Amino acid sequence: MELPSDLLQVLVERGQILYSNIFTNIDHPKFFVIIGVTEDEVAGFFYINSRINTNVNAKEEQLRLQYPISKDDYDFLSHDSYISATNVVTLPRNVIVQSMHQGRTLVKGKLLDHHMNDILNKVRSSRLFSKITKDRFFY
Repeated sequence: MELPSDLLQVLVERGQILYSNIFTNIDHPKFFVIIGVTEDEVAGFFYINSRINTNVNAKEEQLRLQYPISKDDYDFLSHDSYISATNVVTLPRNVIVQSMHQGRTLVKGKLLDHHMNDILNKVRSSRLFSKITKDRFFY
């Protein structure tokens, strides 16, 4: 049964963890967390990685925004991982909904409230993001 677009729109919200192959700059499907949502746009797309990228280790501010999550908390993970909260990616909301209709994006879970709060506190205090970005997506 295909879900209607308005129901899928509701699923596109802060904290939702999705799994998708829609990213043209990544050659494999990725888990990602939605951090911010506007009427037309989805933002954040903080990717979940199995380990911290070695290029990040030398950059203290980026390293601070690698948030560990446990496979014990998220049953879809095969091992402990990291949410990389270093870069805000945006996409039109309808692109996500359309990719859900096509089966290219799947809802895998929801970030636990205390994890979401921890990440939001980290990005709100980070020098990596402008005040405009923080106000638009992190509050």
